[in-house]
Amino acid sequence: MARKALGKGIGALIPDAEIIENVKLIELEKIKRNPYQPRGDVEKELEPLVESIKKQGVLEPILVRKEEDGYLLIAGERRLLAAKKAGLKKIPSMILNVSDNTVAEITLVENLLREDLNPIEEATGFALLIEKFGYTHEKIGELVGLDRATVSNKLRLLRLDEEVKDLLRESKIQEGHAKLLITLSPEDQKKVASIIVKKQLSVRETENVIKRLKQMGQKSKVTPLKVKSEYLQQPVYIKVGKRGGGQVVIKFKNKTELKEISERLGLTMEEF
Repeated sequence: MARKALGKGIGALIPDAEIIENVKLIELEKIKRNPYQPRGDVEKELEPLVESIKKQGVLEPILVRKEEDGYLLIAGERRLLAAKKAGLKKIPSMILNVSDNTVAEITLVENLLREDLNPIEEATGFALLIEKFGYTHEKIGELVGLDRATVSNKLRLLRLDEEVKDLLRESKIQEGHAKLLITLSPEDQKKVASIIVKKQLSVRETENVIKRLKQMGQKSKVTPLKVKSEYLQQPVYIKVGKRGGGQVVIKFKNKTELKEISERLGLTMEEF
């Protein structure tokens, strides 16, 4: 994602810190892992970085803080782990004199600059910067290379139902889908998300489904037949009897279609 390079990044935080030494080779065994690291998958797909370090060495120094019994890692955990796997004994490091609060802040910003964050991780990181360090949407945007409106829109993803968040984390739905789902109630979010996954709907198709759903909500209980038929994605017929009564018939071909219809109507199979 090219936009990552547009932000100020960690460098914007370092001028506030006291730099003790610009670059020093420090023994790997003396560096402690960062307790503020919020991610548990830092060892994921390290091999390309390991091979790069074997060929070129560590091109960018890690950030550390001097401790009584060694050094505390501030930023650069993947480089540290890859250097160990590559067989290095020492790693170039920049030594900073910073508080625990600043260590946590730099660590969080570093994670936000990674390329492999899913939208929920990204939004959660933004929210933590606001909650713990008083960041504004504008300041976050400056750090990661986004405008204020985009940061605000990403934060809105945290209003999604938890089940829908999981679908977004797992890339079963995309961020464009999720932005549309935010406008719905939690129950409708889940219903429409289920349709997106099963039907592999595009963002435009999802927009049309949500538009029809909202139209249905604005109508009386006697919903226009065309709207009902399009929403259910199955033929719907009305049969009128001689005395004025009648039936509304929804046709389906098999149990799978019946199950999909019931989910769209918010019913269970037992209710049929």
